[in-house]
Amino acid sequence: MQTGIILAGGNSSRMGQDKSQLYSNVSRLAKEMKLAGCSNILVMCGSEERAELFDEECVVDSAETLAESLLIVISELEGMIQLAPCDAYLADADLFSKISGVPVDDNGIRQPLLAKFDSALELNHSNRLSEIFKDIPSCEGGLKARNVNTPSELKEIQSYLQK
Repeated sequence: MQTGIILAGGNSSRMGQDKSQLYSNVSRLAKEMKLAGCSNILVMCGSEERAELFDEECVVDSAETLAESLLIVISELEGMIQLAPCDAYLADADLFSKISGVPVDDNGIRQPLLAKFDSALELNHSNRLSEIFKDIPSCEGGLKARNVNTPSELKEIQSYLQK
């Protein structure tokens, strides 16, 4: 079994708005993850109040940091896990099918929130996401592995979103 976990916990101070609500991306990611073989989709939605924003099964963050909350969710799962941040606007089934580790985007940046790994893998326990996945090998991700944190980064990929 493969589980997809979409990270959609809240507003972005750098973006100035809730990235999970742009382009109906959480629902789109859920569909693409299912096409790539995820039989179960979970949305880490942050708080109880945010659960009503999503059609998919939601999990409320249960620890102080996203990293710690994610480790708790992962500890309760079996099989392969595919992560996706809600701001991966170009990620699709093709990308999810090819990921084997932590993808590197077209700017050479590792994207641990798009990692695919076996739940049996011993992850580093940390309150920092980059530390949790630091021992997972990198893999090719390219443009589709980019995430978006600012309005200027969103503008940079908008031409791809219209295709």
